[in-house]
Parts: sequence; structure tokens; C-alpha cells
Amino acid sequence: MKVAIQGEAASFHDVAAHEFFGDEIELVCCSTFADAFAALDSGKADAAILAVENSNHGPIQETLDLLAATKPTVLGEVTLAIHQQLIGLPGSTLADITEVHSHPVALSQCSVFLDQALPHAKRVKNPDTAGAAADIYAWDKPNRAAIASKAAADLYGLQ
Repeated sequence: MKVAIQGEAASFHDVAAHEFFGDEIELVCCSTFADAFAALDSGKADAAILAVENSNHGPIQETLDLLAATKPTVLGEVTLAIHQQLIGLPGSTLADITEVHSHPVALSQCSVFLDQALPHAKRVKNPDTAGAAADIYAWDKPNRAAIASKAAADLYGLQ
């Protein structure tokens, strides 16, 4: 089964897709919610997993608008507890970090921690939490960290 998600492998949408559909799925990673709906509509995906609400930030209006406009068959609901992780290169420490990269909502959700633990660190917006982790891996700079899932840390060998 091909499942469209907004985001990349090891994103929270990926975690939710595997929780709902099991491990025998093929991800269709999409940049936006609209792209995920388009993948479903075009037949590139058999199903889609899309966030409709965030307990800290409320309803996700873009998803709700797309649901209303396209009226897809809804198969079910996944309630996913989000546990954000500060992820960096192996061996890097809080004292090393001068930049934290993540999705704007994740940065907001972790603002109290960031204010206390990394007040000097620049917060850099990324369209995807898992994408931010992929960037940290690719850049190989111990002063940069991401906020993402444990799955993203595991995928890229980050701590």
C-alpha cells in the first residue's frame, strides 16, 4: 500500500502512517498537504495520513480546507503523542549548539526548553522536522541541532 504523507521518512506523519497501516507500506513523501491530497487524487497513493489538529496550536486549517474541498473517504483516526527530541551529531553537547533547526510549530512547542537550555541559539525554520534532522546529518557540524522525532535520530545515527 502506498501512503502519502506531508514530510519525509521519520517525520511524525511517517510514524502515524506506520502506526495506522503497519510496517508493510511504501511512503509517498510530499512537500505540502496539498501535494499529499494530489497524490491521493491522482492514484500515486492509495491512502494519506495528514494531521488535522495539534493540541498546542489547534486545528490545522489547511488540512481541514482540503478535506472539505476534496471529500475523500476517511478510513480512521490516529492520535499520536508527539515527543520532540533535540537531535545533534554524536558527541556534540548543549554548549556546542548555536543553531536549532525544525518546523516552526516544533520550535514553538519547545520554546520554553530552548529559552532555558539554549537561549543563545538561533532558531531556524525548516518545512519538516525529519528534514531538519537530515540536514544536521548532511552538514556534519556539531554546532547545529534539530528538533525532530526519535525515529529521525535513529534513521540518521544522531543523538
